[in-house]
Amino acid sequence: MKNNVSMPRWPAYLLFATMAACAYPAVTTAPPAPLPEQYRAVGQEPGWALTIAGGRIDYLGNYGDKKINVARPEPRTTFNGHRYETERLTVDITHGRCNDAMSGHGYADKVMVIADGETYHGCGGERRADWDV
Repeated sequence: MKNNVSMPRWPAYLLFATMAACAYPAVTTAPPAPLPEQYRAVGQEPGWALTIAGGRIDYLGNYGDKKINVARPEPRTTFNGHRYETERLTVDITHGRCNDAMSGHGYADKVMVIADGETYHGCGGERRADWDV
């Protein structure tokens, strides 16, 4: 007497699909470019300015009423930028198009500053006149 039982085919298909997926290399992105020796950022409402240079971070906020000067810690690389963290100041730099809210000038980075617990947004890095609005 002949047995008509056959093996299901789905395990073979699953094995083939898994092997095919492993044949492609993993997709990786290049790490963000290092920051220049001197880095500047600005923001509006209230106006603020930030300079990272010479081992220091200097923040001038609220149209000059708030000044924070701290030693520059080593930046932590983030998904698409860098982050500096100190007790009073956190600076997040994200590489990507940014336009200043007041002037419309284009810059290479979006910058978020947390100064004494207050958060401000602005632009920094290389000035990109081709992105002006």
